[in-house]
Parts: sequence; C-alpha cells; structure tokens
Amino acid sequence: MDWDRRLRPERWRRRRVRRARRLVALGVFLAACTIFIYALAHRHAPSARPQLQAGAPARALRTTGWLRAGTLWSKADLARLHTALAAQAALPVFPQSTGILVLDGRDGHVLFSRNAQLALVPGSTVKLITAAAAFAALGPQYRFTTAMVSDGPIEGTTLDGKLWLIGGGDPELTSDDLRRGIHELQLAGIGQIAGDVEVDGSRYGADVVSPSWQRDDLQYGWAAPASALSLDGGSVQFTIMPRPGTQADVAIDPPGERVIASVDTAASDAANTLTIEAAPDGSAYLVRGQIPYGAPQKYWRAVAHPTKSTATSLAAMLRLAGIGVSGSAGTDPAPARRAVLWQHRSRPLDQIVKHMFALSDNHYAEQLLREVGWQASGLGTLDNSLQAEQGFLRGEGISRDEALLADGSGLSAQNKVSARALGAMLRFLLMQPMPEPPFTLLPRAGIEGTVAVRELAPSALGRVFAKDGYIEGASSIAGYVVTAHHGPMIFVFMVNDWQQGLDAVWAAEDRMLDSMATF
Repeated sequence: MDWDRRLRPERWRRRRVRRARRLVALGVFLAACTIFIYALAHRHAPSARPQLQAGAPARALRTTGWLRAGTLWSKADLARLHTALAAQAALPVFPQSTGILVLDGRDGHVLFSRNAQLALVPGSTVKLITAAAAFAALGPQYRFTTAMVSDGPIEGTTLDGKLWLIGGGDPELTSDDLRRGIHELQLAGIGQIAGDVEVDGSRYGADVVSPSWQRDDLQYGWAAPASALSLDGGSVQFTIMPRPGTQADVAIDPPGERVIASVDTAASDAANTLTIEAAPDGSAYLVRGQIPYGAPQKYWRAVAHPTKSTATSLAAMLRLAGIGVSGSAGTDPAPARRAVLWQHRSRPLDQIVKHMFALSDNHYAEQLLREVGWQASGLGTLDNSLQAEQGFLRGEGISRDEALLADGSGLSAQNKVSARALGAMLRFLLMQPMPEPPFTLLPRAGIEGTVAVRELAPSALGRVFAKDGYIEGASSIAGYVVTAHHGPMIFVFMVNDWQQGLDAVWAAEDRMLDSMATF
C-alpha cells in the first residue's frame, strides 16, 4: 500500500492535478510545433489542387496549374527538336506558301518557326479564332437561352394573346427541345392560342451567310445561314421511304414546310436520281427523281430562312400536339412586357466548343461568331461580329495583315490567317479556366473527330489534340502535343497550293508530330 497517499490525500491530489496540467501543456506545445513545421514545409509548394474563392463557378475546379508540369528545356533538347523539325520542313512537299510554328505551351516561347507571319487560307482552323473570341466575350460557362413568352393572360384553357418564341442564338436548339416546350404549355393547361405565333430572331438581324461562300454549297446543311432562332443545325431532314410499285413517301422534320414530291420507287439495283431543291420563290421544297427499293433514306438540306421556318414549324408542332392556333405564324420582336411560359438553356459554352471542334461544325461556329457580335454591339450581324472579332485579335497583338476574316467557320476562301495568329489563339485557349485542361477541347489525332484520319506512331497516339482544316488548295492542322517530358507544345502547320499531293504533306506533318511527342 502507498502509505504516503493514504496518510496525506490532499497533497496527493494537488500533485496529480499539477501532473495533468503539465501533460495538457505538453500536448498543446507538440500540436503547435507540428502545425508550424507543416506550414513551413508547404509555404512555397504549389497546391495540388487550386482552391476556389468564394462565389467561384462550381465547374471551374481546375485552371492552369497543370501547365507547370514537365521539365525545362535544355540546350541539347532544343537543338535536337530544331534539327528534327527542320529536316521535315525542308522537304519539297512543303511549298513556299507554308507556315509552321511550334511554341512551348507553358510560356509561349518559340521553339521552331517558318514563315509564321505569312497569312494563308486556313480552312476550318479559323474555328480556333472563333472559339477564342467567344470565350473572351462570353466566358467558358456561358449558356444560350431560348424562351416562349406571351403578352396575354391564360383564361381557362386559352392563352388570350400572342405566343412568341425568342431566340438567343443557341446553336444546339432542336425541334425536340421545342416539343418539350410545347409539353410545358400543355401542363400549364393551355389548349388554345387566341393570337398569332411569332418568332423573335432580332438578336442577329437578317438570316444571311457570308457573301464569299460558294453558291453551290448553300443548299447543304453545313452551309446554313446563322440565325438567332434555327432548329436542328439550321437544316431540315427529309426521310424518303420507298414503296414497291408506287411513289415513295416523303416526310420532313421539323414539320411545317411545304413539300412538292414526285419520287418513283425503282428496282433495288436501279440508279438513285433523287434531287431536293428549294422552289425558285422559296415557297416549297421540290423532291423529284427515283430511288431504289430498300430501306428508308435520309437527306438534309439547309434552311434558307431559319427564323421564318422556325415560326412555321412551331405553329405546326403546336397543332400536332393538340393546341389550337387561331392566328398565323410570323416573325416579330417580342414586347418588353411579357410573361415567360417556358425557358430552355443550352449546355455550357466549353462543351459546345468541344462539339464544334470534334465535328468541325460550321453552324456552331457561325452562331458563336454572331453571339460575339451581339455581346459587343447589341446586334449580331455578320459585319458587327467580324468587327468584334478583329477587335479581339488586335487586343491579342494580331493585326489585319495576319488575320483577315470573312466568316467564323472557315468555309470562305477569303479568310487569311498566319500561323502566328493561330498560335496566339491556341495559347489563349490554353489559359482558360475550365474543369479539364483546355487542350482536351480538341479531338485526339488518329483516334477521333475529323482528325481521326491522321496516321501517328503508337507513341504519339493520345498525345496530339488538334483541329484541322481543308478547302480547295488549302490544308492546315493546329493544336497541342502533350510531350513525354516537357509539358504541352503548341503547333500550327499551314500549307497552301501544294504540288506533290496532299497525302505527302500530311505524312510529313504526322512525322513532325511523332517526333514532338517524344520530347
């Protein structure tokens, strides 16, 4: 037995309290030391994940921290890279009208250059400029909004007034989106519209295409006019269904447009002589010729007047859904005082741009260009939009001598752009805050999108992200190479008026990309 504890209990209790206090103080001291040492160790270390400031967009989780990846270039590596690229660039497959630029994506330092300031026809790589201007004007998280509104009250099942569809320039708006909007009207109890059905496409002015586009292209969906309100990419779908021994059936979507059809069903091995043309007065589509017997076939044609066509289609879809329309279909600006009945928001702009790059979608590009113009001036006409885009380029240090633009998609042969201008746009895109590294906006060469046809070495597959372009006499490819050791490179290859065949040009470009990926 502890006699000291038994004989002097008060003294023992005081000793035990003092011991406990010392232990607590020691624990606090050790914890403080641990925190201090941790703070010193991480004071200058980069954060593994950028921290969001209060109120930052929920999707903007990653910015440009990944640009710090990779080692610095040594003089020896720079010399080896220059030698490898110079050997390919000197090949006779590349004419004098060739522009080449390679940059370090991390700091924009020039790694290789040939005629980088020579303005050439870019083809669809001009979409890189369109995307950069759109991100600058709108932001990667921007969404387009389309709305149905009215100036009258709902009395029972009747909308006592006009119905307007207000266009916000959404390049992805579909006829199915409108059908969902009509369903919302039905859920609100609307069974009759007492007034007219109007479409407000005033945001971009008149529905026009660039006057420099080839006239023969205008009938196809990939050359549709830009409009604040266009459905299904500004095109209409024809489904031709052969019927043995009789005329083929012809269906059109979205509905509403007049079709004059005379299509014979021929034997299964007969020639297809089908033609689809707009009537000279624009009042109907003429579908004529013969089609072999077999499975239904689908064709697409551009809509010459998307705003007016959308009004016709909306009225037809309302009636097909069982909602009566007492008035007519037309185009007219919506009133300032109005009630919103339905609203549709697009995907974020960065996802729209990714789709545009993957499929080289001309309609998306022209819509984005018009929205840039609307943001700058309040009216997204072609002239206003091109002026706003040129202003953006000047702000990035690119003069009209290196970037003279006629459209947003690259269909025009009047576009003239230098490799340096495209390189600046790629550098601008690379610095945008997005959920994923911005180079992933572009499809992987040799794997997907329009650049899937590129033939890269296995070591380069999955490392090259690119946008290509081609119109008669002009070929280009530009994008990023995620190198093995030195982070991302920016590259631009532009060739006009080649003499030894485009296959030879592409093969030499692919070899350069293969070599770049190994560094």
